[in-house]
Amino acid sequence: MGRSKLTKSDIVDIVFEDNDIREYGVSRREVSLVVSKFIEKLRESIEKLDDEDRIELRGFGTFGIKKRRARVARNPKTGQQVDVPERKSPYFKAGRDMKQSILHN
Repeated sequence: MGRSKLTKSDIVDIVFEDNDIREYGVSRREVSLVVSKFIEKLRESIEKLDDEDRIELRGFGTFGIKKRRARVARNPKTGQQVDVPERKSPYFKAGRDMKQSILHN
């Protein structure tokens, strides 16, 4: 691709330029709406996950939530100890097909 990042707008362009999409007469605006809605609904679904739940997109990967335990950290400037509370953090794990396509590329 030659670029260091791929934006949502870039994804819309890539999908819109696909010949299969053009055959159906789908507009760029409609593609943009579908991409935006997919991202919005995926985000909403991830926010609702419990610790053991996950969202699996076969061939792509798995989204989930990891619980980070409370811990004591240290401020690097002052050396003062700081309590970091327990928190939840989203994660993504690439699927087997995704890993294989990256390895063979």
